[in-house]
Amino acid sequence: MKKLVLLFFLGLILNSCKASYPKYSMDAVSLAEKQRVYNFGEKIAKTCIAREFVQLSKQEVTQSLSELTLEEMQRSCDVLDKRNGKFIDMKLIEIIDDTFLRKNLIYRYKANFERNDYLNEIRIWVKTDGKFAGIIYRKWNDNFIP
Repeated sequence: MKKLVLLFFLGLILNSCKASYPKYSMDAVSLAEKQRVYNFGEKIAKTCIAREFVQLSKQEVTQSLSELTLEEMQRSCDVLDKRNGKFIDMKLIEIIDDTFLRKNLIYRYKANFERNDYLNEIRIWVKTDGKFAGIIYRKWNDNFIP
């Protein structure tokens, strides 16, 4: 019982500590890799405009991302279009090194949409094996918040 209580408090302490995520050097990533990630993000964002959703290949993305349904993509695009309008472009701001814990690099882009009531972020996770693990759209924050 004492061990269980100790483990609980240890977990509570570890979760309350603010983790720092180091920035990955932009020069450490090849131009070709940065372009590949940009193209992936642009492809996903532009499918919302065209409404031509394609199933993501298991060679390109992780298992969980490849299981994303076309209906889920449609719902995400509907929310994105309603809030921001059409996607225009995105600019890479920083790369976060999360390889120690989750084996990811996180590419953070500032996104430009038809309506920019607030700055938008497109965040793309890339596993160390090169597969895309996730993409989200959210309000931009200058400080990285996982």
